[in-house]
Amino acid sequence: MIRKVVGIHFSPVGGTAGMTDRLTQRLADILRDCSPFPVTTESYELLRLGDDTITLDDETVAVIGMPVYVGKAPLPALNALRKINASGTLAVAFVSYGARTYGNALYELQHHAEEQGFRIVGAGAFSVRYRTRGLRPLPGQYTGDSHSVEQFANAAAAKIRRLGGCEIEGLRIKPAPLEVAGRLPVHRISRISPRAAAAAQAVLQRLAFSHRDSEWFL
Repeated sequence: MIRKVVGIHFSPVGGTAGMTDRLTQRLADILRDCSPFPVTTESYELLRLGDDTITLDDETVAVIGMPVYVGKAPLPALNALRKINASGTLAVAFVSYGARTYGNALYELQHHAEEQGFRIVGAGAFSVRYRTRGLRPLPGQYTGDSHSVEQFANAAAAKIRRLGGCEIEGLRIKPAPLEVAGRLPVHRISRISPRAAAAAQAVLQRLAFSHRDSEWFL
């Protein structure tokens, strides 16, 4: 039975954190009808874990969110994700992006999360736009695709309810592998700072003549 929904995010300017919190709360609200136990929520900022190691069990659902930096997931966040060990924990993973494409970031996030023991049952890419000052995005000044986030949360929660045995006579079933297109990119600049990466992403956003709609995989 599901006892906890955990939000895990990397969000230097706040947009991804907001989406993670929204997904976490929505999943918890829906899954409370599925569990005879109170379903609690927790939140972790990846780069604030320090030397701590976190272990999650199969009675926990995780929401993992990261922004897209030049078509890739942020390398510091992926390295920090290695401090979280999951033991069959169901999870939904998503990336937020502001340019024309999210590149290989979603595939990359799914791959690294599964290496840590998560069972990714849903993945999404959500468009977001930031107000900037020069090349710097302004913290908290963003507009996200809240409608798609809500739809994704509802669909993901329904799938988790089925996988958790809520709607199949109490029996758990094994989820089919999630098919997200992409490949593992090469991070040639391994020490790029989050601020510099965000600035580079802002340049791409300004150069983008069109933006892809949000999409997800379940």
